[in-house]
Amino acid sequence: MKEQNTEIPDLQSLARLFTIPRESARQLLKLLMEYFLHIEVTGTENIPIGGGGILICNHTDLMDVPVQGVYCPRKLIYLGKAELFEADREFKQWLFKEGSPLNLPGVSLLKPLIEKAVEAYGYAQKTQLLEWGGHPIIRNHHGEGARAAVEYYQDLENFMVDLLKQGHLLSVYPEGTRSDTGVMGPFKGLAAKLAIRAQVPIIPSGISGAFQLLSPASLLTGRLFRTTIKYNIGQPFMPSDFPKTEEKKAVKELTSLLEKQVYALSLHAERREKVRNRARVL
Repeated sequence: MKEQNTEIPDLQSLARLFTIPRESARQLLKLLMEYFLHIEVTGTENIPIGGGGILICNHTDLMDVPVQGVYCPRKLIYLGKAELFEADREFKQWLFKEGSPLNLPGVSLLKPLIEKAVEAYGYAQKTQLLEWGGHPIIRNHHGEGARAAVEYYQDLENFMVDLLKQGHLLSVYPEGTRSDTGVMGPFKGLAAKLAIRAQVPIIPSGISGAFQLLSPASLLTGRLFRTTIKYNIGQPFMPSDFPKTEEKKAVKELTSLLEKQVYALSLHAERREKVRNRARVL
């Protein structure tokens, strides 16, 4: 008789076992969002079915991410702060800080077990975020000096270009941060630079109605359930549409056009064609 394997799986194996597949999570979240919220989406047919690309959007609220992720027919790669992928580190620091009851004699005997459980939680969150398209970055990285910071961001840029060339679809918010006022801020040139370097299309999109929607006040007043969120996806800028000039100038010109198009899409779904036609005169 074959001997049965009685080995107990480690906590990381259990974390991987309970990772929710992206498509299952997407369908469940879509069901919940459409039941509780008012969401209007147009232009999903403008997202290429394959190949590398960059989906850009104005950034108004944390709600922007699930709206994009749920209604994009392809897996999106999101760049997130590294702390999101290291939840166990801060949790352990808080649990075992000076004066914590867990440091008392007797109770401290449980510390190794608690640490293992917290590490499993952190690993599970990291694994889940990676499964759903997340990728950690260190924001405002300075390292040992200015040179180290420049090298880090150059490596990060090269990494993203490689992802695009491999056929991934990246989500980039060109404002660089969420709007504090609901008004779209000026675009940074990263998205345009990445697209020009990798020679992949940029798909502009605009969202409205989501500003401060995931806030306690919005939930308590019921505004979350009364507001209509509109998400409009425009036709892509193909590499053949990019300005035919040296890179620095091309990035500046393309960024300006993208900013105008995203602004228009955040207000009017029907502006998709008009803004697109203006872009063709490059």
